[in-house]
Amino acid sequence: MYGIIAFFRRFYFSLLFIALEIISIAFVVTNNYYHEAGYFNSSNRIAGTVYRTYSGVTSYFSLQSVNRQLAEENAQLLNAESKTKDTSTYKKGTLTNPFGQQYNFMLAEVIDNSTNLPNNYLTLRAGSEEGIGEGMGVISPAGIVGIVVKTSSRYSVVMSLLHQKTMVSAMFKKSGTFGSLSWDNNKDYRFATLNQIPMSEKIKQGDTIVTSGFSTIFPKGIMVGTVDNFKAIPELYFYTVHIKLSTDFKNIRYVYVVNTIEKIEKDSLERAAQNALNDKVK
Repeated sequence: MYGIIAFFRRFYFSLLFIALEIISIAFVVTNNYYHEAGYFNSSNRIAGTVYRTYSGVTSYFSLQSVNRQLAEENAQLLNAESKTKDTSTYKKGTLTNPFGQQYNFMLAEVIDNSTNLPNNYLTLRAGSEEGIGEGMGVISPAGIVGIVVKTSSRYSVVMSLLHQKTMVSAMFKKSGTFGSLSWDNNKDYRFATLNQIPMSEKIKQGDTIVTSGFSTIFPKGIMVGTVDNFKAIPELYFYTVHIKLSTDFKNIRYVYVVNTIEKIEKDSLERAAQNALNDKVK
């Protein structure tokens, strides 16, 4: 009790000044419409600024869930075109592309990714439990990404297109002329090289390059990129074509793992034919 009294005695004039200021402001605001409007406008501006800041922060942290939702909706649209009813809501589906190839796809989140190494990899938060296996192709909504090389029950490791050992059969969309696409460790994640294109091909900057479908890893017609420039190799009668990749490898969050349904039958037949040829040679 004595402490409270001592406090008021010590700060009597300061407390009295604050009280009189509050009373004066109250009289001014309540008896003058101009000041009252100014007061409330200022309050609204402050409240609005605080709200916008809060909204911006919460929107930033909700981007991940929004991106996931968009990826799921995209997969649902693919499933809507599917001939086989999807039993897992969105993660799996069967799709027939315009070239008659059937393949399964599985949505997966990218949780690790590199782009500046000689050999780059991605890690996916999906594995054998979701039906993902080694040798499956990986694509993004923009184009090809890589090939699955290792899986566990819940995770997968993907050999990126930005890897010295990744080779993809790709072709000109307009003509069907195909070649071998590789990254060649060119230090730039935005570009790759398409080799063995005959000089009879009429190439223009901006020509679209897609997968050829000759392998069972990627279906035919998946976007690869566009022609940036090209160089003739006269002694080989080939062009070397510089391709600007359609996939932004610095900004991959969700991908689709692709399993061509015909893969097992086609690979088995080709191995049997090769073995038979080897036996005849012996």
